[in-house]
Amino acid sequence: MIDKEAIKAAARLKAQQTRVSVAAKKAARRNPKLVSMPTPTGDAEADSLADLDEVKRGFRERAKAENDRFQNVTDSEYWFAMCFKTREQKDRFLAAMNWIQFGDKYLPGDEVAKLMGVDLPRVDLGKTEPRVAKDYAGLSL
Repeated sequence: MIDKEAIKAAARLKAQQTRVSVAAKKAARRNPKLVSMPTPTGDAEADSLADLDEVKRGFRERAKAENDRFQNVTDSEYWFAMCFKTREQKDRFLAAMNWIQFGDKYLPGDEVAKLMGVDLPRVDLGKTEPRVAKDYAGLSL
């Protein structure tokens, strides 16, 4: 016999653990630890040098992370094109693949991959909201 209460309790526990995990990840993104300062030894000169080395290491890591992020967001090799002889061929292909639901020109690759059962690696590009320059904001209609 299936113990429904035990299953419900396990589901509640799993949901609570997931909420805690998500909250911790959000907090880590909001307040990233940039530098982990070394333990003081009592020698002022050695401690100062160790602190500076750690700060420099933190700057190097942050610069590398920013370079990696910049490479991801400016890479232009994330798309491909398919050509057919006629519009009818293109439309028939999109319908046969069940991709027409995503459009007929520019298709979201991650959604098409999901439909096709292709597991893509996760990518976090950070903020992807469009930004408008303050100087140009007043020019909009």
